[in-house]
Amino acid sequence: MKQTFLTVLCFAGMLTGSASADLASLTARQQKLDAALEKVSPALVSVEDGFGAGSGIVVSGDGIVLTASHVVDTHRRNRPNPRLKVVFPDGSRYQAKLLGMNRSDDAAMLKITESPRNGEEFPFVDLGESDKLSRGDWCFALGHPGGFNLERPAPVRLGRVLSVGHRTVVSDCAIVLGDSGGPLFDMSGKLIGIHSMITEVIVENRHVAIDCFRRDGDRMENGESWGRLVAHDNDLAETDFMGVHLRWRSFTPEVSRVVRNSPADKAGLRSGDILLKVADQQFADPLGLSNLLEHLASHQQTTLLVDRNGRETSLSLTTGAKPDGRDRRRSETREVEVDSDDHERIRELTNQLTSLRTVGPYEKRAPEELARFEPSLRESSQSVVEIRRYGETLTLGTIMSSDGYIMTKASEIENVKRCDCILPDGRSVKFVEVATDFAYDLMLIKVNQRGLTPVSWNLRSEVKPGRIVITTDSRGAPLLPGVISVASRKLPTSTKGFLGVQLKQVWDEYGNKTAVGISNVFAGGAAKRYGVLEGDQVLSIDGVTVRTSEDMMRKVKSMPPYSKITLRIDRNDEIKTLEIVLTPKFIDDRQAMLERYQDPKNYGRFASTHNSGFPEAIQHDTDLYPRQCGGPLFDISGRAVGLNIARAARITSYAIPASAVVRVYEQLRVKGDQPASLKKAG
Repeated sequence: MKQTFLTVLCFAGMLTGSASADLASLTARQQKLDAALEKVSPALVSVEDGFGAGSGIVVSGDGIVLTASHVVDTHRRNRPNPRLKVVFPDGSRYQAKLLGMNRSDDAAMLKITESPRNGEEFPFVDLGESDKLSRGDWCFALGHPGGFNLERPAPVRLGRVLSVGHRTVVSDCAIVLGDSGGPLFDMSGKLIGIHSMITEVIVENRHVAIDCFRRDGDRMENGESWGRLVAHDNDLAETDFMGVHLRWRSFTPEVSRVVRNSPADKAGLRSGDILLKVADQQFADPLGLSNLLEHLASHQQTTLLVDRNGRETSLSLTTGAKPDGRDRRRSETREVEVDSDDHERIRELTNQLTSLRTVGPYEKRAPEELARFEPSLRESSQSVVEIRRYGETLTLGTIMSSDGYIMTKASEIENVKRCDCILPDGRSVKFVEVATDFAYDLMLIKVNQRGLTPVSWNLRSEVKPGRIVITTDSRGAPLLPGVISVASRKLPTSTKGFLGVQLKQVWDEYGNKTAVGISNVFAGGAAKRYGVLEGDQVLSIDGVTVRTSEDMMRKVKSMPPYSKITLRIDRNDEIKTLEIVLTPKFIDDRQAMLERYQDPKNYGRFASTHNSGFPEAIQHDTDLYPRQCGGPLFDISGRAVGLNIARAARITSYAIPASAVVRVYEQLRVKGDQPASLKKAG
């Protein structure tokens, strides 16, 4: 520890005062995160009920566990007597029981019913106070996305508090299915929230505010369960119940229109007011406001707190009649037809689902936060290139040597002759392919240039979970901050053979299954490399007739990577025989992603088509887009710990670790020096 600190001091001494302060700030953040992770990780649990799995966190030595109500609300699953179990990081399982829950806040409390097997107490964490949080506070999340996996520790995610309400904390710590019920911590390791819900937008991650448990913990511990979970924005504010239309920007609601003669109009609400509180309660987002209004009665007198031109003003409002479900739907339909705010909302959602989305002022990628990385990245900014085809960015590349060798993501480059390499100084040059490693999806290319700046690799220190990292754009400017979620490991899909196609069933005129059609051929896959085309019909594999898609998938799945298969196909009534060497399975269809990411028509848009199967990969929480892969992943010192190779899921991006990149680079250099006849794909 002393040696690391001295290294940082020496490096800081070479920087200007402001640069030194930025590095010191990042170093302090790293040290806090390291200490907090060590303290809280043992108390994380997976919560299982025999139906599904979520996450939870132990908050007392005798086994009180906090989680989300929707994780254990067996009433909606028609399972009156669940057999709850919690699983600790070491895989040890304990029986548990449900004590109580507040469904309105999505909060639940469990109790482990067995004694600790070590004869001591269960590991537990301390509670924080969510009402003391401020927008922009740093935080981190743990959980079990996709369920507990003993071979993969719980991924770490780093972010900032974006909004705080009476019931909810919103952060840009990305969570997914399986994380629900897991913990959100401040940087001292105190529990500030429990993971609840998400939207499609990467920064909209909702957590139950820990103060909900402080308020209602006694009731839950005494066995009470109550309330109803509101999981969708009910737009009550826009109905005659309140009569106000809001424009949300960075989780701040500005009044865009007040309905004439509505309760809001009679209360004196004006266009341009910022709505701060309703009924003396803060709300973190539209869903929080929906939940709050849901608990108000028709014709109930309440208060509004607004910010009007920088001054807080209190207004008295009497609610209107609360619409029933039918009236509310009718009202919503009418408003969608006439309200331009809805079009703005759609445009904003569209913007938020692109790599060019608007960044909020409190996010971890806010400009002032990205600027902290600039001093240490100044030299590295000359080590990144961009690969384009007809002006469109395909991927990035990492300069490996001063004489023009560059590593990039292979599957994004189908035709080298049609591509250009944009150098750090903006010049566009042609390049040639030297050799490719298909398992790592790494291509070594060569430009006819000298004097380039090779990337500086960090090959000495271990890249542990919680390590702060930064991805740059093609000009080397800091772009996407994140954290190492899971240390380097061999991905399970790397042991499975893969052809690289999508299939469709072929039927004869009598309704019989006769062959298997190829509906799509993936770039970088074995089928593409050996000449399989879209529209081909597969008749047999290794002499065995295949008539159904299931038969073909079963046969391919049974074979390991690099196996050779013989495919007999029908192409426009011409029979062809192709010998194909399988690759590792480079699409992980089990990833915990939103439906938008899993749709085959979106392959390569939100997630990389080649997103798995790597023999070694570091997992991090940076939300890369496919064209942002291929470049280096840097630590706070400006040295590369890996090469970004794929976006695989909402919270999962992969980088090939530095040691593997260097090793593959050296192997590809040797392969590139061989005669063309010996350069078969590895």
